[in-house]
Amino acid sequence: MSGQEHRVSRRRLLLGGGAVVGAGALAAGATTLARAMETPAPIPQRVPSAPRPARTPDAAATVEWVSSSARRRSVRLVITSPAGVDRRTLPVAVGLHGLGGNALWWGDPGMRRALGIAWASGVPPFAIAALDGGDNYWHPFRPTDDPMRMLLDELPGWLVQRGMAPTPVLSTGVSMGGAGCLMYARARARRSAPVKAVAAMSPGLFTDWAVAAKRPFAGIADWEANDPLRFYPELAGTPTGMWCGDRDSFANAVRRYIALARPQYSRISPGAHTGSYYATILPQVFAFLGQHVAPSTLPFGPASATTAFPHL
Repeated sequence: MSGQEHRVSRRRLLLGGGAVVGAGALAAGATTLARAMETPAPIPQRVPSAPRPARTPDAAATVEWVSSSARRRSVRLVITSPAGVDRRTLPVAVGLHGLGGNALWWGDPGMRRALGIAWASGVPPFAIAALDGGDNYWHPFRPTDDPMRMLLDELPGWLVQRGMAPTPVLSTGVSMGGAGCLMYARARARRSAPVKAVAAMSPGLFTDWAVAAKRPFAGIADWEANDPLRFYPELAGTPTGMWCGDRDSFANAVRRYIALARPQYSRISPGAHTGSYYATILPQVFAFLGQHVAPSTLPFGPASATTAFPHL
């Protein structure tokens, strides 16, 4: 272990059920860490904590700093997994945050509560690895800052250093990260190493350049090269789930994606671009991902944008 990695490990925060600090420590620890770095963005669209059923532990999470050459800075690595389960035995999902956010969104108390309830209900367990991607729309918008290369080329090594499976098998994200998880799935498919499933929540999609120009794209050619509404045929062999609120500003673009790509599961349901809406769909998202980890354990089949999700 290098001196730098040793310093990182000493700064690790252990969170959640069965860990050495309580469930409320993540928020406090995240605030302290945010002040120490150049990306002190608040966690956007905070997921409220649902009532916890008896004897159902929240997920556990760790927060560490790692040095990314692809992004030329230190970034947070947040790993969330079932409490009391050795995460080294688990398949890994990449979790991508939204614009103005950071990796802490995936270890927030509301997220850990939702994951704990999902796993207790029978969803096959997996770990979620999240990294700070900046506001690059998960692609090399800036020539010296490439979050996609970080995910593809650096994250596997960081997972190996922690004794985990080096190759993530699932991809999920919210808002900007919803578009990013589709981009990550495309990149993996191009490397002939496709993910088993991708789950996009309120993905930041755009139907015209006039709107996309307000987001981090170097120009129209950059947007078109990274537009899921254009590259969706490349994901034809990747099981995809997509969710969006009917009052979300991205709803029309998401409807267009659904019509074009016909993902395995899609649903437009009441809600907006808010944590409260995400709380309503997270059980479905986790069930969809879990079904593709161990498909025999959950009754789950293809659905359309107008079909109700099976009760779990």
